Amino acid sequence: MKINLFASVTLAIAMMLPSAALAKKNDERIVPEYQVEGAGTTSGNSRLVRVYIISKKKDVTDEQLGTCAVHAVLFRDIDDIANSGFGSTSSHKAIMQSPTAEAQHIDFFEPFFRNGDCNKYVQVVGDSRRVVKTGKQYKTSAEVRVNTAQLKKDLKAQGLVKDLGSGW
Repeated sequence: MKINLFASVTLAIAMMLPSAALAKKNDERIVPEYQVEGAGTTSGNSRLVRVYIISKKKDVTDEQLGTCAVHAVLFRDIDDIANSGFGSTSSHKAIMQSPTAEAQHIDFFEPFFRNGDCNKYVQVVGDSRRVVKTGKQYKTSAEVRVNTAQLKKDLKAQGLVKDLGSGW
């Protein structure tokens, strides 16, 4: 009985470790702590999001904002109040529609975010950056345009996203 309990606890811990890999490594986060919301419509190839990074430092870079925007588009469903009507919200589904996709493909996503490869899909909208001090932290926000069409195309080429007809 004790062996089964020990094995179950060990297995549960082992399953949680890969998902925490992007969160922290050497006390430095690959993807900073952030919040995201939809910021309106753009062309059919891109999605406009407002990213908020909470940090102890005032100097958040455009690369960090872009990294968070791509991470959100890949792994989070984003509500867009600006692009809704009659009191409802529109929602944009995450490209990687599985909640475990980040942990499953950690070998791809860790260098993708760490090396800044994700930033070739983003453009920070000029004059949208705002910095607000909240207590001992700073909340930096900006609107970021993410080229979702190219991002999906490149993820399909890597075999991480499947075409709609591939399962039939």
